[in-house]
Amino acid sequence: MAGQTVELTQANFERITQAPGVCVVDFWAEWCGPCRAFAPTFEAAAKQFPSITFGKLDTEAQEAVSGRMEIQSIPTLVAFKDGVEVRRVSGAMSAAAFATWLGKLDSVDLDVEQQRAANRKLTAEGTPPPGVPPHAAWDDGDQEWCFGDTDEDGEKHGPWKYWRADGTLCNECIFVHGKPHGPFKRFHESGEVSQDGAFEQGELHGPRTWYASDQFTTERMHENGVSEKVRRTVMVYAHGRVTQVVHYDGAGERVVPSTGEPYPTRPANLPEKAEYREDQDQWALVSLNAAGERHGLCRFWDREGQLLWEAEFREGSRHGRYHSRAADEYADARVRFDEGALEDDFACGTWKLLDADGHAVITRDLGVAQDHETLDASEVFSNLPRSAEAWRVFAEQARADRRHREALVAMARASAVSLDVGPLKAWLEALTLPRSEASAREHAEGVVNSAGDERAALADALMRGAEAAAVFRGLAVLHDQQDRPRAALDFILAAMLLAPERPAYLFTRSLILANLGLGEQMQKDAEALAPFEPDSWKFLSAYGRVLFPRFEFWAGQAPAHCTFDEVPEGPTKALDAVQAVVRKYATRLQLLREEVLSRFKPGANVPWLPPDVSALLPDGPVALEQTEVEDADGDAVEVDETLSLKGMGLPALSRTVRGDWSALVWLLWACGEQSLRMPEALVPPADFGQAAGQATQRLWQCRNRRARGRLDPDLPTFDFEGVALQELHPNLAGIAEEQYAETQAMFFWLTDADHVSPWQANLRG
Repeated sequence: MAGQTVELTQANFERITQAPGVCVVDFWAEWCGPCRAFAPTFEAAAKQFPSITFGKLDTEAQEAVSGRMEIQSIPTLVAFKDGVEVRRVSGAMSAAAFATWLGKLDSVDLDVEQQRAANRKLTAEGTPPPGVPPHAAWDDGDQEWCFGDTDEDGEKHGPWKYWRADGTLCNECIFVHGKPHGPFKRFHESGEVSQDGAFEQGELHGPRTWYASDQFTTERMHENGVSEKVRRTVMVYAHGRVTQVVHYDGAGERVVPSTGEPYPTRPANLPEKAEYREDQDQWALVSLNAAGERHGLCRFWDREGQLLWEAEFREGSRHGRYHSRAADEYADARVRFDEGALEDDFACGTWKLLDADGHAVITRDLGVAQDHETLDASEVFSNLPRSAEAWRVFAEQARADRRHREALVAMARASAVSLDVGPLKAWLEALTLPRSEASAREHAEGVVNSAGDERAALADALMRGAEAAAVFRGLAVLHDQQDRPRAALDFILAAMLLAPERPAYLFTRSLILANLGLGEQMQKDAEALAPFEPDSWKFLSAYGRVLFPRFEFWAGQAPAHCTFDEVPEGPTKALDAVQAVVRKYATRLQLLREEVLSRFKPGANVPWLPPDVSALLPDGPVALEQTEVEDADGDAVEVDETLSLKGMGLPALSRTVRGDWSALVWLLWACGEQSLRMPEALVPPADFGQAAGQATQRLWQCRNRRARGRLDPDLPTFDFEGVALQELHPNLAGIAEEQYAETQAMFFWLTDADHVSPWQANLRG
């Protein structure tokens, strides 16, 4: 129906796309973010172009069609005219670009397209198409035919031409002993010039001009937000380095590239070389080095020509004097400007906050600059616990040495240990720039979002007045991610002392407590969140149960069920092979248990500690091997029974324990056991085959939930740690996935004579 999209299937695809007229098909999938983002644009275009048939094909639901169409990425748009494919493009387009693309389909000449298709077929066969010299060579890298002379060393020398696979001329240029040198031209498929310019000894030099075409073209021009109204773009090069970019409309008037609107008039007080930056609505005069990095004095003005900021740069980093407009940024309303010095982007030395007349209102010493390498190596970010007094001593010495960043961070850790935030507040007031509340929040959010994995950037933001609570929370998240949970706990406690009214910080602390293995304390934080953030509470509660389970004999607690038509009847392995694998699992679990205990003080109560399975090892642990075997097809398969525990955090240890524990108890159950007892015979339960199939189907469903956010309706679902799988957070579904992957691997080994070990790399899917 005109104005609406049609859902395409294998049954109607040929009929719809082969009908007379123009048909455009969007190949998409539910899990594809760009596909979902492009969907409204596609729907709107269907109403805008009622003469075109618009169809959507779900590549997952219609795999046979998408495979036949050789769809390699999504979204992919394919246009048919009178049943012939005439255009194909991958990736979502803007509404304007899509409308332009659609508007050119009516003018497509089928005879020309069929000739080009025939030419592409010849190219695929290795034969130059008509119009291409018979001795031309095909360049796999550029996907072009090329032809020209060479010098005595075999280097390109003299005029060269290039053709696309469809036989259309795309480029002509001149080489001198292997390097492009002199004028060049590129061409649209229509034969119109798409680019011209010149090379000098292999480098672009002088103006390089792009020309738009109203015909279909694969030549690039309207990309990265450039408006279709731009008909000519001139990029000026100085020996390979871009020095200026200018855009023009069809009338030859200079325009703003993203909108095609007239270029603004340069204020009279600005230098002639100042360029308008439409993305920021600013004028800029930027000095660059040979590498294209900012180097020297760079200045920026607002649209009216008022100076916004200026800074000296060195090799791409701000280094030297800095001055900027700062109205409404600081707590003192008199402040209109700030100025100071930077070293490699880090503020240092004396900074002044100036009033409208340039007089200093406030002066702060921001100390010495401390770069990434220095702060990454600092003891203040170590994971070792210290007393509050030890941290205060460290802070005092750092302040005396003008290492103000380390001083403030150390004082934050002292406050966290002592639960006394007074000294930290006093130091923040004395050492940092006093921003307004709104500016401090904005500054903190900016650095946490853009450079939250850099200690030096976070510490620098602290000195420049970013909100301290948000910065310390950022440091907490960073150190938790880097497996420094004790440091992370100090930082989140400091943040909570500075901003006790923010329940979101409880969420961060709860995750840090999880990394410390403190499940009971984690659950208390989760419960405290319930009145404020019920979704976070539900996630954390489930996460706690998943991460810190009770390791009971899980197997056989409920009847097993799967939907497979055929399931194995019982084990194919001999009893001695099963006993050997039981000892392997037990050895791994004992190593994991010892590693968990080593992370706590002697005598600590760890409720989620994996059980002692030493009774399965009367002769002690067995050797864990790492080797390679051949599968049934003769291919090499890695077998790795070992554990790499170094650097593994407690959550990772817990996840590994879950997988091994599940595999072990199901293996014992499969032999007829109901407890941790070495089997003396193989007596599989009646529902053995159902349990083996269940492990595989649950693995698939967990993987569906994690990767696609939805379940397969044809497979049975289940609850995991008290939560229905369809409601389980994808991250937690990933933990369940790991557990069932290990259980599946065990069953695959147990029921297939060709498999030599549950730790084969090819048994987890």
